[in-house]
Amino acid sequence: MNKSIHVITIMGIPIEVNYSWFIIFFLVTWTLAASVFPNSYDLQGRPMLVYWIAAVIASFFFFISLLLHELSHSVIAIKNDLPIKGITLFVFGGVAHISKEPQTPAIEFKMAIAGPLCSLSLSFVFSVLTMLFQNIGLPASLVVITKYLSGINLMICVFNLVPGFPLDGGRILRSAIWSITGDLKRATLIASSFGKIFAYFLIGFGILLFATYREIISGIWLILIGFFLQEAASASYQQVTFKRSLAGVKVQDIMSKNVVTVSKHLTLTSLVDDYFFKLRFTSFPVLSDDGDIEGMITIHAVKDVPRDSWGVKTIMDAMLPIKSDLVTSPYTDVFDALTLMAGNGVGRLLVTQDGKLIGIVSQR
Repeated sequence: MNKSIHVITIMGIPIEVNYSWFIIFFLVTWTLAASVFPNSYDLQGRPMLVYWIAAVIASFFFFISLLLHELSHSVIAIKNDLPIKGITLFVFGGVAHISKEPQTPAIEFKMAIAGPLCSLSLSFVFSVLTMLFQNIGLPASLVVITKYLSGINLMICVFNLVPGFPLDGGRILRSAIWSITGDLKRATLIASSFGKIFAYFLIGFGILLFATYREIISGIWLILIGFFLQEAASASYQQVTFKRSLAGVKVQDIMSKNVVTVSKHLTLTSLVDDYFFKLRFTSFPVLSDDGDIEGMITIHAVKDVPRDSWGVKTIMDAMLPIKSDLVTSPYTDVFDALTLMAGNGVGRLLVTQDGKLIGIVSQR
């Protein structure tokens, strides 16, 4: 089950909203409506409805700001031939899914700095709007919204410039160390170490707020963000180390050559009884009558078909049609193949040469 909802495509980049995003959207809106705006000097004594309307509008533009922050990274990536699979807004903000790491320190720096510069620019724009709205006498609720958006974008800029990987500041630090030493692994280790230190600081500060000052919500969020950053920093270094260890290894070096295939005309009952149960594989390549690859059938695809129709439904009714993210060349780097498998939802790739199936490779 996909845990994200596709909402729009911008510049060819799919924008998705993870279900966890709705949690943080509600919490931000509730905090603004119940605490921040009622305590604002310009909005004191207003009806609760005014606070909630202002909070919803402010929250919406807050997440638009986060989206623009991630889009700025993506635009620079695309200009440097780094494919973007999409952008996802989730409980901790937003993330741009970049399929490949930057090839040079300069590209890393340009991609990293783009986000904070975007947030800083948005802070300036909302600051100008705040002064403009005040001067022309627009309602105080609009002034409070733009003032909040100016401040929050400045906070996003400053937070992301902390020199700890995987924050933007950590990527800037990594690009500098990478440029000086020429060693991406060492640069990632140092930047990730700073990221972990900052994560532990957030966790400690969150515990302090929670235990000493009874700032329960703020404390919990700092602890959660700290744990998230710590895990991300560790994973980033492991990924670079893993990629180094697989340098030079090709798909043909690890693929299974004796591939069991199935016909597209086979019923799902026969497929389950004669293949899934007996061979214990979770997927099989599907061939046409001429021996050409037509797709892949997985145990999950079969489960999506009502069981009482397995006797009449064939593999052709349930298989995944062949497409680029299911197929690879025997000469593909293993790390690139792993990246492709991670995104296709199957965890396997069919290995072809001159249009013929010669092997299969799985994440395991």
